[in-house]
Amino acid sequence: MERKEYYKIGMLMCFPLLIFFPVLNSTYFYTDEIVQLWNYRKGSGFAMFVEQGRVFNDWLFRLMYSHIDTISQLRSLRLFALIGWTLCVPVWYMVFFRVCKDEGLSPQLPFFAVLFLVCSLPFGISIQWASCMELFIAYTCGLLSGYLVYRYDRRGWLPALLFGVTALAFYQNGFGCYLLPFFLRLVARQKPDRKMLAPLALYFVIYVVYFLVFVVAMRMVYHTGITNRAALLTNPFVKGYFLLMKALPTAFHLNLVVKENSILLRVVYLLMLAGLLWLNFRSGINRSYWLYVLLLFGAFALIYLPSVIIKENFASNRTLLGLDMAVFFWIVVTLVRDRKANTLLVVAGFILVLVAAYNLRNVFLRPAVDEYTSLKTFIDRNYRPEISSVDYIRSPEGLVRDKYRVASSWDEYGFSSSYFAWVPDPVVRQLVFEKTGDRALAEKLDIRVWVDEEGYKNSGRKGGMLVDAPAILTAAAAPAR
Repeated sequence: MERKEYYKIGMLMCFPLLIFFPVLNSTYFYTDEIVQLWNYRKGSGFAMFVEQGRVFNDWLFRLMYSHIDTISQLRSLRLFALIGWTLCVPVWYMVFFRVCKDEGLSPQLPFFAVLFLVCSLPFGISIQWASCMELFIAYTCGLLSGYLVYRYDRRGWLPALLFGVTALAFYQNGFGCYLLPFFLRLVARQKPDRKMLAPLALYFVIYVVYFLVFVVAMRMVYHTGITNRAALLTNPFVKGYFLLMKALPTAFHLNLVVKENSILLRVVYLLMLAGLLWLNFRSGINRSYWLYVLLLFGAFALIYLPSVIIKENFASNRTLLGLDMAVFFWIVVTLVRDRKANTLLVVAGFILVLVAAYNLRNVFLRPAVDEYTSLKTFIDRNYRPEISSVDYIRSPEGLVRDKYRVASSWDEYGFSSSYFAWVPDPVVRQLVFEKTGDRALAEKLDIRVWVDEEGYKNSGRKGGMLVDAPAILTAAAAPAR
């Protein structure tokens, strides 16, 4: 590569630091983080991810969480993810640079592809939410696995297998990035290529190897079964709808936080999809057009295969990085066909950065920090050592949306942690522990969690400490307008 390419890499490595530095000077928790902080302590047998087939991920979390004790120390895990992603940026750029050069694509595409990566929702989630700190390992290993086969053919098969199984054992959807180099070849040539058959076969072989190792490990080592997240699908038609009307629409909104069941989202998705297919038809591939369309959607399904072949239907943003990148490549390659489009790319890149910063600061960080501050203040003021029972009223689903006037998306944006049923118990114990320094005292608490105030009143419970999350969070400082 020429010197200017290294300048581009240096510039791209600055963007994660510029966008996400607020997470390093903010104290907060978000949903699963508090569960992991309370349970992944030294000597505990807690294992959150083993039954999901993410054994390496469980080892990582056990290692990282066992060295911290307080909510403020969660920042060290977010720093780990931020540094990890920053160091991976050159890898992604060099892979895209080489593939784009080989396939005759725009020399500007690698820079803006990596800029989109940095600004994407999965990238941000993996930094701001320590429960997803492993994503940079999984997605980068998946990309390297495919690139080694793309670059070195059969000589790359063994290292591709090692990187592929590693990606799957950290986070299954990360392995979908294996296909990104070949997807770029597909959209560049707009026709089938028999040379992709062997890499595709290896793609399935790696899945089979991983699955066999996973099943054997679950039965012989961990002596447990498989959760719904890892169990195979039973109705392929439901999964077809899931891919076309849930996963793909989410990928098409790029890095905008949009509610997953939004009718407007689906209308915009269908219009964008129709427009891109029309432009592809007008590009002169009429003879093989329908085959190309079939291959295109087949590629989307294969990239998202870990979520397509299991029972669970949950197209959360964190699962979509491979599909997000594929959709981005298709859009850019279809729309950008001359140098006049460079200005369009610069404007789009500027907007991506602004949206990423807004997503972090306004949609995610402000509500999370306010919730932590409010709950900690309440516990510090009202908990006394003689209190042995706590009643916790969960916050309603729309509290953050209504108060902060932001959109929600899956379980990653626009929600109060107190809305989720598994959060109140560990958050009360953790805050009591941080106030008293006595973990045993916190463990002895009798904590009851209620969906709403009516349920609590009907229970007839009296005494102890009442944590009315909706009232506490509503009374917190209103956001600036």
